Amino acid sequence: MAGSVLLEKAKRFDEEQSWLRQFVIPEEDRHLFTSMPWRGEYRWFRSPNIIPLEWYRPFKKSAA
Repeated sequence: MAGSVLLEKAKRFDEEQSWLRQFVIPEEDRHLFTSMPWRGEYRWFRSPNIIPLEWYRPFKKSAA
C-alpha cells in the first residue's frame, strides 16, 4: 500500500516537473558545471531511488 502511494505520487510529480528539468542540471552532474554550494533552490536527482522527504513524512505520520 505505502509503496504504491509513493510511486503514484512520484509519477505525478515527474509529469508536473518534467519541463523544469530541461533547464536544471541534475544534482549528480552539478559538480561538473559549478562549484557553488546549493542555496535552497529547485534541484532534482536523476536516480530513481531518491524521493523527497516531504512525501514520506506526512505519509508516515498518518500511517502510524
